[in-house]
Amino acid sequence: MNERDQRALREIVRLCDSGIRLADRGRDWYQADDLNTPGLAAESITIKIGENVARLSGELTTANPQVPWSSIKRMRDRLAHHCEATDYDAVWDTLNVDLPRVRAAVESLTAT
Repeated sequence: MNERDQRALREIVRLCDSGIRLADRGRDWYQADDLNTPGLAAESITIKIGENVARLSGELTTANPQVPWSSIKRMRDRLAHHCEATDYDAVWDTLNVDLPRVRAAVESLTAT
């Protein structure tokens, strides 16, 4: 694995950790802010994860189909380019359901 892939994978794990910590604050916290600052933070984290996935080599992503690379990039594209239609319930689900799974899968790749 090349150095660029290693850096991107480490950053994905770090960003997943940040998203998981946001989710640990609870759904009430996520929805309580009138400005939706928690949702915007979660959205930003999700976009940055997608940006790092886009930096990965095709060799790495092809060799590791257990990680939903395409889904991650599609979520990033939707949030970045269709922001008026952001579904913050879906972003919440991403924090709670998807990020822990993605983190575990990506972390296993950094150990190799």
